[in-house]
Amino acid sequence: MGTKGVANLEGEYRKTLKIQLQDVSFRYTHSFQPNSDWVLRHISLTIEQGDFIGIVGPSGSGKTTLIQLFNALLRPGEGQILVDEVPIQNYAREITKIRQRIGIVFQFPETQFFENTVYDEIAYGLRNLKIPESEIEQQIREKLALVDLDYAIFRNRSPFRLSDGEKRRVAIASILVMEPKVLVLDEPTAGLDYRSIILLKQVIRRIFQQRKTIVIVSHDMDFVGALVHRIVALQRGQICFDGPKTEFFKNMALVNSTHLKLPRAFEMAVRLQKKGIPLVLPIYELEDLQHQLRELAAPL
Repeated sequence: MGTKGVANLEGEYRKTLKIQLQDVSFRYTHSFQPNSDWVLRHISLTIEQGDFIGIVGPSGSGKTTLIQLFNALLRPGEGQILVDEVPIQNYAREITKIRQRIGIVFQFPETQFFENTVYDEIAYGLRNLKIPESEIEQQIREKLALVDLDYAIFRNRSPFRLSDGEKRRVAIASILVMEPKVLVLDEPTAGLDYRSIILLKQVIRRIFQQRKTIVIVSHDMDFVGALVHRIVALQRGQICFDGPKTEFFKNMALVNSTHLKLPRAFEMAVRLQKKGIPLVLPIYELEDLQHQLRELAAPL
């Protein structure tokens, strides 16, 4: 494969990773339904290293199907997918390495836990790659710290006896130890309470600061609005918007057509500004809105 090949964990990853979907369509084909409808149609999308993207849209719009095309868990029926400018089918013998580089954390990943300790759960993928145990331990220490879990406290705990938020972060750590360049999170806030979501938000920001590319699929617009820089909106299997998040949330007709809600802080700030309160927009987090209101009230 020459210079277009994919490095393994024992070598050096390329500093950048680019995913391109070119006029991709996909449908699930079954023997009992050979002519099923297309789930995705004419998708053209580029994800560059360092992007922070939210994929949004109503249920059934094709979001989860789309992310499974990124690392060849699914193959397109039409069109082409490139990873680092190479058609993904050319990586036939390297597909495991592609999936190391493009890590996906699916919805409720903790339902797939099966090891007895947090350490063994996170170590599973590395052990399959025959990584030395000394290196595995160092990786687990680093990744538990990254997801804000203390190694000494959590390493020997059962993953089944953690809080929902802790389980979610262990699942993310189990993907991070594979050193992906792209981290994809499918509905990461599903089933979590407010405090767990706040902690998860902090963790994802920390991961992004380590020069990861992050893609979040979510219906939680408060979460998406607070984190991502770019929105890709799907509707009936097609991209109806791809651009800066503020442009998306300013277009109420588009937001309504995708059956989504504005982030609460964004919506409240716009309403307050219309009433004459001189807020600096956009605002995506309630804490930032509260801060601006306190600053405006201080001279009084």
